[in-house]
Amino acid sequence: MMFAERFARDGCLVIDKLFDPALIDSIFEEYHRQYGDIDPANRPLHLKAGDRRLQLPITLRGALLDPGLYGHPLLLKILGEIFGSLFLIDNVTVVTALAGADHQPFHRDQPDLFPLGREYDASLPCYAVIVAIPLIDLDEQTGTTQIFPGTMGDSHEDPDALGEGVMPFTKRGGCYLLDYRVQHRGFANRSDRDRPVLYITYSREWFTDTINYRKHARLEVDPAEFETIPLEHRPLFRRAAGKGLLDATIEDLRANPYGMAPKID
Repeated sequence: MMFAERFARDGCLVIDKLFDPALIDSIFEEYHRQYGDIDPANRPLHLKAGDRRLQLPITLRGALLDPGLYGHPLLLKILGEIFGSLFLIDNVTVVTALAGADHQPFHRDQPDLFPLGREYDASLPCYAVIVAIPLIDLDEQTGTTQIFPGTMGDSHEDPDALGEGVMPFTKRGGCYLLDYRVQHRGFANRSDRDRPVLYITYSREWFTDTINYRKHARLEVDPAEFETIPLEHRPLFRRAAGKGLLDATIEDLRANPYGMAPKID
C-alpha cells in the first residue's frame, strides 16, 4: 500500500529514516540557541502546553531553512498525494516534554470544522498534516506520541476503547505524520532529559490553525535569511507574507518558475 493510501486509512504514517541525522543535530543546536535558557521551574505562561510541556515558536533560520527539511522531495511527494492540491506551511513550533512530564489527555488538535457531527468532519478530505520530527532519539524512557490510527471520526470520551495505539520510537532522522483529526496524546517522559519534537504543519490554503496559536506566532521566518529559500519552495511560506514580516505579499511569494505549487518530481 502506498504512503498516501496508508495515511488516508490510518490518519498517521511513521517514516523511520527520512532526514539526515546530521541535519537534525544542527536543528537541535539551533533550538538550544533560541530556548536553552528557559527555566523549567519558571516557564512563561504563553509557552505552556500542559504539565511540564512547552509549545515554543521557533524562528526559521540556519538549519531550519535547509530545503532538506521542509522541502524533502519524498515528503513533498507524499503531501502532494495526500492533499491532491495546493498546500503550504501553516505553522512551525517545537513541542517539548520536559523531563518528568506525565501523559497528556487524549485529544485531537482541531475540533470539528462544522457543527454537523464528527462523522461529517471525518468524511472531509484531510486539510492539515503535522510532520513531527524528534530532535533526539526516542525510546521507552523519553516517551513519544501515542497515536490511535483511524480515529479521525471518533471522540475520546471513552479512552479505553482506543486500544494501545501506535508508539513511534523514531531515531534522529525519522518522523511521523498526523492528520489533524486523529486522536493522540503525548506520552510521559520518564527520562532525565527533555524531549523536543519539531512540528511542521502543512495545510490546504483555506485552513489555518486558530486554536493552538492564540498566544504566539504560527510562522516566524528570519527576513535576513529568507533569500536563501529556493524560488520553487517560497510558495510554501505564504503564511509569512505581510509588512514587518517578510515585507512581501502573497502574490510575491506565489511568483516562482513552477507556479503556485511546490515542484514535485
